[in-house]
Amino acid sequence: MLTVEDISALVSRMWLLHVKEMGKFDRIHGYISGDLGRPSLPTDADEEIKAIRDMCVKNVLTVVRDTFAQNLSVVGYRRATSRQNLPGWELWQRNRMDARQAEIYRPALTYGVGYVTVTPSDDGPVFRPRSPRQLIAVYDDPQVDEWPQYALETWIDYTDAKPRRKAMLFDDQFIYPCDLGEAPSPTLETDEQLTRMVTNIRAEGVSAPIRHKAGVCPVIRYVNGRDSEDLIVGEVEPLIELQRAINEVNFDRLIVARFGAFPQKVIVGWSGSKSEVVKASARNTWTFEDDTVKASTLSAATTTPYNEILDEMIDQVALVAQISPVHAKGKMANLSADALAAAESNQQRKLQSKRDSFGEAHEQLFRVGSAMNGDTQTAEDTEAEVVWRDTEARSFAAVVDGIVKLATLDPSLLEPLLPMIPGLSQQQIVAVQEARRASNVTNILTALQNVKPGAPDGGVGAGTPVPPQPGQPASPDAA
Repeated sequence: MLTVEDISALVSRMWLLHVKEMGKFDRIHGYISGDLGRPSLPTDADEEIKAIRDMCVKNVLTVVRDTFAQNLSVVGYRRATSRQNLPGWELWQRNRMDARQAEIYRPALTYGVGYVTVTPSDDGPVFRPRSPRQLIAVYDDPQVDEWPQYALETWIDYTDAKPRRKAMLFDDQFIYPCDLGEAPSPTLETDEQLTRMVTNIRAEGVSAPIRHKAGVCPVIRYVNGRDSEDLIVGEVEPLIELQRAINEVNFDRLIVARFGAFPQKVIVGWSGSKSEVVKASARNTWTFEDDTVKASTLSAATTTPYNEILDEMIDQVALVAQISPVHAKGKMANLSADALAAAESNQQRKLQSKRDSFGEAHEQLFRVGSAMNGDTQTAEDTEAEVVWRDTEARSFAAVVDGIVKLATLDPSLLEPLLPMIPGLSQQQIVAVQEARRASNVTNILTALQNVKPGAPDGGVGAGTPVPPQPGQPASPDAA
């Protein structure tokens, strides 16, 4: 067990690492929320121009993130040879993770990494998804280690309208609730202020530690993508510069649409008052006594070039992110299911790599939750895997036709292929499997009821001709 002095020093060091990472994560959060990436304007710009600048964000980053997040859904946890989910699946259902699992994938896709903490309670282990802006975990070897050495989760507590920074420090035996003091309200503008705030963070109070009985630090890391240098990259960061360029072009397009969409009237050699100019703008026919005054009309500007540039930029986003252009642009064409599947081929391959990475983390989650719940059998089961919902674009008729043909050759293939049918939920799959087993039992009972007592070999049904034995006539009459 750590002492109060050890906890205070460890929290201070981990907070320093956390704040250094927060600069990167806050920038990504600003772009995904649309708060960053707007064009810069002179300080004396008109209010109307500033209003256009505020609305010019054409956010494609959320489209990329949601394209993958909406295709990630776990529907089971079992061995490859098992038809039923393992007992650990009950923990998933108890924590309502069917609906909440998106809270795991969105931070991991956005920032490149996400976490889930597992804490004990009277009703069993509790799963809490956390983003890297809320939690930091440190490892002896980040590439190899399955479990962190320590993890620090922080949040702001607003009890009695007095914001205080609270924290929970995790290790392989205990969870240490900590009070880190009053939350600073001023905005940090200089590195000196940042350093002072970091070095002043201490665990001012440590509550009684909680033994979690997991045997490991109960924090699971979900990694979006990584390489041998442990470079964790999300789906947003590589697209930030493209997002800024899209916002710039969209701002220019909105300016043209606001100020150049209508023909502009030009009068050379005459300058009237504001009211006279307004009256002249409303007239169909103009007359001037001065022969040197000339009136003309400028044609309306078109936004077509800007639209074409934006389409090209969005195509580039789809290419870099490896998603279907149909999802990026939101434009549907009269395409067949095979054409849609071909357009999503790169997306499906990238999606499968994410399922492989997130699936390993899910298996860690089930094992540590089962260990904390006292289920040692599931906690030590390394052969079980999560089952993902199939979301690939396929023709319903073609899939069903293929499954029927395979099941005709071998009826045992029917149940493993049921998850491939588009739109079939896990509950419906279980219902079909139970109905099929009930049908098999009914067929067996019907066959047994038709058995003729005393029939040769004990199993030929009534009305069924007895096959002749070798060297014997087909019937007694034939003899």
